[in-house]
Amino acid sequence: MSFTQTLKTKLRDPLATFKGLERTIAAVCILIPVVLRLTDTNNNPLCHDHSGFRFSISDYVYMPAAYMFGMMLCIAAMLFIFNGAVYFRNEEPHKLNLNPNGKWYNLVLGITLLIIIILPCKDPRYAILHDIFAGIFFLGNAFVIAFFHQPKNRTLSITLAALTVAAMIPWLLGVYHLFYGEWLSLIVIGIHFILEARR
Repeated sequence: MSFTQTLKTKLRDPLATFKGLERTIAAVCILIPVVLRLTDTNNNPLCHDHSGFRFSISDYVYMPAAYMFGMMLCIAAMLFIFNGAVYFRNEEPHKLNLNPNGKWYNLVLGITLLIIIILPCKDPRYAILHDIFAGIFFLGNAFVIAFFHQPKNRTLSITLAALTVAAMIPWLLGVYHLFYGEWLSLIVIGIHFILEARR
């Protein structure tokens, strides 16, 4: 069977499409910081740490190619929202045997990510709201990972949820910048989606 025929067959299969979507969300979450780092052309050492990364993912909104920040986070947000829509569609006759809560938490997390994009982190008018919604996104994902998983993945999922929260502790202690805690959390979220796609 040719690549085109294989692709058409998979696209007709709702389960294969769903798995592909979850793997795409995982890849986007894990690669957001890499793409932002590669497209940041600002050479001002005050904007970066010794590794060349900014101090938080949200700080990339101030890079010259700020549209890349908006684009990457918007892609992730739309994937979360679309994933929630797939869960809604799951209520139709061709059920995929998905957790019915998925439609709500994926929509909420996607909308939260969109709000993060439009609230600049250093603008005094929006900084507190930005931090609140960023907290909702990361803690919300930790909650979802801990409580909505396959029974066989219970121990691993709870461990991943704990890691999502624990990734922020070294930042609070001043061990590393917020960026690294956020990236570790995004990696854990990506791993969760990969596990979900293997159901």
